[in-house]
Amino acid sequence: MNRSLLNLWRVWDMIYYSFSRLQYVKKNENLFRIVLLPYWGSELKTKNGHTIVKDDLVIKLHIHNLRLAEIIHQKKDAKALGLLLLREIRKSLPGLAQFVANHPRADEIRGVVGTTFLHRGAENLGFSTMEPLSSIYKAKTYYLKWMLRIMHPDGKARLNKENDNLTIKRVFISKEELFDLYLKPDPLCE
Repeated sequence: MNRSLLNLWRVWDMIYYSFSRLQYVKKNENLFRIVLLPYWGSELKTKNGHTIVKDDLVIKLHIHNLRLAEIIHQKKDAKALGLLLLREIRKSLPGLAQFVANHPRADEIRGVVGTTFLHRGAENLGFSTMEPLSSIYKAKTYYLKWMLRIMHPDGKARLNKENDNLTIKRVFISKEELFDLYLKPDPLCE
């Protein structure tokens, strides 16, 4: 991705952010942005038995695509991108857990839910995964494929080769599981 496209995207991202309900977990340090909303999909059951049902308050997880594109732009080796992305996500999860724990409505939040191509390895990070049931996600699939095409150095070739195998999945984790895995106790309180 060239620098001028990144600059254009940066302008678009500022406009989009100002009109959306997105919140930064920690601006310039965390790969995630979130929206707090009632869950509206089919029941989700995590691998540890927690459930998220319609109207439960959830954190809808968004990867900050511009920040991800800037990271990818600095790293030209396409083979290393998967590991780089995994490291950035793993580095961001404790911040997400702290954000949820400190949220004014933390007691009401049931979990974190997202929809992504980046689901490989999600279960190793504590998330459960499933195929999204709604046809609305077809539009999101086209959008995410377009993002892959412009962000990834080998995006066009990868889409030509693996287009049918690139599917999105819903990734989700209960608040309790998120805290167990990523919320570090305050050393001053021990």
